[in-house]
Amino acid sequence: MPSESEIISRIKQRARSRGDVLIGIGDDAAVLKNTSETDLLACCDLMVEGIHFRLDWTTPRMLGRKALAVNLSDIAAMGGVPKFAMISVALPHHCFAEFVNGLFGGIAELADEHGVSIVGGDTSSSRDSLFIDVSVIGECAAGKAITRRGAMIGDKIYVSGSLGASALGLSLLREGGRLEDLKDRSDAKQQAIFKHLAPEPRLTLGRALGEAGLATSMIDISDGLSTDLWHILDESHAGALIHADAVPIAGCVESLLPGTQGIDPLRLALDGGEDYELLFTARPESEKQLMVLPETLGTKITAIGEIVGEMRLSIEVNGAIESVERSGYEHLI
Repeated sequence: MPSESEIISRIKQRARSRGDVLIGIGDDAAVLKNTSETDLLACCDLMVEGIHFRLDWTTPRMLGRKALAVNLSDIAAMGGVPKFAMISVALPHHCFAEFVNGLFGGIAELADEHGVSIVGGDTSSSRDSLFIDVSVIGECAAGKAITRRGAMIGDKIYVSGSLGASALGLSLLREGGRLEDLKDRSDAKQQAIFKHLAPEPRLTLGRALGEAGLATSMIDISDGLSTDLWHILDESHAGALIHADAVPIAGCVESLLPGTQGIDPLRLALDGGEDYELLFTARPESEKQLMVLPETLGTKITAIGEIVGEMRLSIEVNGAIESVERSGYEHLI
């Protein structure tokens, strides 16, 4: 079976772009010429019941919010501002009117929070599974989209927020954990499950990085730090060294995992997907400007390593250097 990356590579080889396509297949969003002042950003994500979500794990409202949030995260990763969304669904017979109202209510709720207009889409029926396909159009200043290909030797590597909580939440859901059984918002299990079911796109941070021109490359962490950093390295033709003691592991992961089923919190932070934090690189001289952003935006930013010349990904653990393979999530067809 071909992997997701193999399928994308095959499509990319066959695709032909016109001159108004500035960046096509291979980044978080396509970049298209718009006006002399702005470029358009276009992205889409398909979510399939049984692959990306289970209806007994979430509520219709939370599912709707997540379906839009993962697209808004792609716009954030390009340093842009989302403007318009189109929603297409294929509904099985078990999705009644109340469910549909909750699903679209969650989408509309998040759209309103970020000034996104829902301008169309499509509906169909499905034999047995729910399909949700969301497309988003955003914009950025002309020539200012942040891509995966701009990392340079000597750049520092940064990540927003903390990592591993979503993957832990998924594990807890698979073991039978449910939000409705965890009423205390300070409970580590609830925090992990909530992170998985209700990610918040880092739009404010992404826009700030784009407008200030601080990031040389950027991607959102959907498939895991180890895989998504490799995407930057592949496009930038560079390597990276990350420092294990600098990787920001989510508090709920630190409190629940040590000694539990042999799971290593660091490994979960490196390979766990769907955190939807921003992973970016920046020149060393931009550090002072970057360190002001957590105070003004309320979003934690951590330097975790640096870009190097040799095209490999390594991690320093207790003074020893180890290779990091692409170990994050991949969709298999």
